[in-house]
Amino acid sequence: MTERLETERLILRRPLPSDMAAYQSYYGSDWRATHGPIVGTRQSRGRFEAILAHWQTKGFGRFVVERNDLPGAIGLIGPHYPDSFIEPEVTWQLWSGDFAGHGYAYEAAMEARRHAFETLGWSTAVTYIHSENRSAIALARRMGATLDLEAIYPASIGPHDVYRHPGPVRSQRVTVPASRRRKEGAQPPTLRTLRLVLRPYRAEDFESYATFLASPRASGLHGPYSRADAWSRFTNEVAHWPLYGYGGLMIEVGGEPAGFVAVTRPPHFPEPELGWSLFDGYEGRGFATEAAMTLREHIVTHCGIKGLVSYFTRENLASISIAERLGCRLDEQAARPQGVDCLVYRHPAADEDGSVEAYA
Repeated sequence: MTERLETERLILRRPLPSDMAAYQSYYGSDWRATHGPIVGTRQSRGRFEAILAHWQTKGFGRFVVERNDLPGAIGLIGPHYPDSFIEPEVTWQLWSGDFAGHGYAYEAAMEARRHAFETLGWSTAVTYIHSENRSAIALARRMGATLDLEAIYPASIGPHDVYRHPGPVRSQRVTVPASRRRKEGAQPPTLRTLRLVLRPYRAEDFESYATFLASPRASGLHGPYSRADAWSRFTNEVAHWPLYGYGGLMIEVGGEPAGFVAVTRPPHFPEPELGWSLFDGYEGRGFATEAAMTLREHIVTHCGIKGLVSYFTRENLASISIAERLGCRLDEQAARPQGVDCLVYRHPAADEDGSVEAYA
């Protein structure tokens, strides 16, 4: 039984009876009233006792969250699967508005979801969210979850939208102290999801890469490109890793190259950009969304990059749709790359979690 998890800034631990007072204080607070109904002392006590019982009977449950530099619980986040629920859920709540807007909910929820997939062995997870809880919806989308119109909410909690999380993301987890993080000299990682492998480029990948960039589908990247120009782009995405600590990774499906995803910032780019492309035959199955989300999470967690954008031609509706699923927003005020006419979509900031609770 795993009773404790840690992230760079947070400790997630099994709840204790002594946490009840903070939990009850939250449910009776003005902060709670901003995103859900206030609950009386007796009812909140019953809810907390159910949380403790969940751990006792199932061997897992939601974690109390603490900052590792400051004692005291700040919320409750984690896997949740009571008998009345149709599917296992990852849920979250912050107990004070003082802790919103710092990325704590996102950081803890991503770790809790990883634990659910990798340790508990879940193959799927949902989050039940009130349709008016815009902050929780934004966080779910940032985690890569999408509205599932076919899913059914549990009768025990009443009408909710169901947001389905992407399949298990099993990436190489490397804990790098902040004092040792450097841009230069980084080696490209290998990241794994349930369906994909994101790995360093190999020389033999260039044929598939160049064929794609020579095709009409490369118009979304201001192509098509000659073989020589394709080689320049290919080597640029490789060279970014030792120069800047981020770069390109090949998307592999079933042992075959299926596309590529990259974070780059050549001299004419005002900001680091996250981009993606799929080779012919691999479109329409969510691979690009899954790959982009996985690389984005790695870059934000391990490379010290706090802000990313994506540049699109106005006709590239497929990639714009993916960006919106990733929680990006059109930023009409953002600077464009020099000499490039494009739309700029900004990815959610590392501290963008607002006044969140997965369900009220």
